[in-house]
Amino acid sequence: MRKLLRRRRALHWGGLCLLLVCAAGNVRARTVWIDTDLSIGSPFREVDDAYALLLAFRSPELRVAGLSSTYGNAPLLATTRRARDLVARLDLTTPVHPGAASARDLGRASAASEALYLALRKERLTYVALGPLTNLATFLQLHPGAAERFEQIIMVAGRSPEATLGFGPQEKFRIHDANFVKDPAAMRIVLQARVPILLAPIETSSRLLLTAEDLRTLRASGPVGRFVADKSSWWLWFWRNIARARGGPIFDALAVVAAARPAFLTIQTRYLALEDGDLIAHREPDPARRKVEFCSGFASTRKREPVAPASDRSGYGNGFGPLLRLEGKAQAD
Repeated sequence: MRKLLRRRRALHWGGLCLLLVCAAGNVRARTVWIDTDLSIGSPFREVDDAYALLLAFRSPELRVAGLSSTYGNAPLLATTRRARDLVARLDLTTPVHPGAASARDLGRASAASEALYLALRKERLTYVALGPLTNLATFLQLHPGAAERFEQIIMVAGRSPEATLGFGPQEKFRIHDANFVKDPAAMRIVLQARVPILLAPIETSSRLLLTAEDLRTLRASGPVGRFVADKSSWWLWFWRNIARARGGPIFDALAVVAAARPAFLTIQTRYLALEDGDLIAHREPDPARRKVEFCSGFASTRKREPVAPASDRSGYGNGFGPLLRLEGKAQAD
């Protein structure tokens, strides 16, 4: 492993919201399709998809053309129901199309694959995958000619060769690259498609932290904020007390940051390989490996002075506190 070269920054939920909503000038919204395995903490499950969706719907740089649901953090029926519930709580009409119930559904048409096909016939899209890639791989198998309609695929997967995916003291608490592990065959299909790919890996997304202060602010912000904060309490407790981390990571939010504000990220060219059951993003060029882009960190934000957003009628993003809290752990670059 390389020597640790610089301090690792942790960006908290409040700062993340400010970074995305304080747009600099008028920009043309990027149209995205989001595939989600939303579980929103029920019970004892991940909440990060919820924060990713809140950011996507709140960001002026993004327009969400549609949502598809998949298995992953919870069974398909649960992720579909919870995604529709969250959309309704936001008073939106964005459709949620159910997709794969397991990796065994790879290649099987679903409401998700057909809705995505119709959406791509209308316009080019960026596909943001927050869960296993079964829905996307199925679409590419059923509609191979439509792959060129994707501007980019952003997925929460992959890691650097030296990354351990460990947390807490001595990184003793380990997790796995879940979205890859749950359907490696789907990943192979996606990597064969001639579409630009951007990886939002756990080693970087784990720096997006949820704290007790963030939950207090969310609870005071309105009905949606209170709902999400209440669902997040166990997530924060688990990561603070069991994993012994500095906060509750909201992994999937990084994929939305990459879609909305890539300038806030350090993005490197990497060369992807499937090795011994892992998805490894190498730095060294290799024509035998899949060339991808890789979110390796956060660009410097010390000089930015964003203006606080005006009154937020959405009920989940107003009045956040400090933009950044820089917390120390060095990282290899």
